[in-house]
Amino acid sequence: MIIGIDVSSIAYQTGVSNYTLNLVRNLINLDKSNHYKLFYSSLRLPLPKEIEELRLKSNVTIYHFHLPPTLLQILWNQFHLFPIELFIGKCDIFHTSDWTQPPTIKAKTITTVHDLTPFLHPEWHHPKVIQAHKNKMYWAVKKCAKFICVSQNTFNDLIKLFPKIDKSKIEVIYEAAENKYGLFSKLSPEEKTKKINSIKKQYGLDDFILAQGTREPRKNLPRLIEAFTQFKNKYPKTKIELAITGKYGWGEDIKTHDPNVKVLGFIPEKDIVTLHAASLCLAYPSLYEGFGLPIVKSFKVGTPVITSNNSSLAEISQNAAILVDPTSVEDIKKAIEKLVHSQKLRSELSQKGLKVSQQFSWTKTAQQTLQVYNQLI
Repeated sequence: MIIGIDVSSIAYQTGVSNYTLNLVRNLINLDKSNHYKLFYSSLRLPLPKEIEELRLKSNVTIYHFHLPPTLLQILWNQFHLFPIELFIGKCDIFHTSDWTQPPTIKAKTITTVHDLTPFLHPEWHHPKVIQAHKNKMYWAVKKCAKFICVSQNTFNDLIKLFPKIDKSKIEVIYEAAENKYGLFSKLSPEEKTKKINSIKKQYGLDDFILAQGTREPRKNLPRLIEAFTQFKNKYPKTKIELAITGKYGWGEDIKTHDPNVKVLGFIPEKDIVTLHAASLCLAYPSLYEGFGLPIVKSFKVGTPVITSNNSSLAEISQNAAILVDPTSVEDIKKAIEKLVHSQKLRSELSQKGLKVSQQFSWTKTAQQTLQVYNQLI
């Protein structure tokens, strides 16, 4: 079987990038009997080194083009011209990204649906992004043989928004945290302490609460900052800081003059594991998520989590996190108070999180995705 996959999203270092890279890596490691054709296109961004490294695999061929995503969106989503086989040759299956839905000559198409915020909350997105997703889903609904949803919540949203899709065509396959998060938990206490002290020194941090993710409207950062500020005003002697990581995405960026709120920006992958482990807790009061990967990352290293009682977040965190109303600053502040002032609670949530995290692995994700491919051929 020849399996084509659009890996263009990997260059952008987002949640979708993380999903695509880890899925492809694990599929190729797991599956030696099929051949993988990886399609990558960007006008300015080079082929990511993580994909370049896959050239060494005997069952991988990489097709690198310099067409901008906006042009492909027009050609494929709007006019539905130029089948993917014209770019990568014959394939039995083509797995599309969340951005474009190319036509095919004979290949059956599968698409992964991460979330549907352009339809549910268009106010969070640029009009061009909304239109691109509408165009993509128009063709996906008509042409896709299978849909993969990254959570049950996304599945529910998909069938509600697109009732024409046969439920038998949809599979729920969870994402996961990379193995390096689990490996950190297996280090000796001395090794953990050394790494944690080093990362705190590197980023100028003391005890801190971590916020992670692309800075965009749904991350709810203004309310988190307000809740943290109220907490600090109530307990002025506490030295705890709020560390906000992640690159700017879109919408109005956060504004703060509080020296205890540190906007660290984009963090390299080599540092993000230890930052999760070093934090007092993860604060992730998002207004909506298709999966909520930072939760699983924190769970894997035993870090307690505060997250929202909405979308997929309660589904993924199960009973292992403090759930809050993300629209309530008071609710977020109270959750911070609880965790900061109770070592016992932090320890209980740490153990629960470690247990829940065992349900998620990229090997499992790849195995289930391969089963979907096999069902179609």
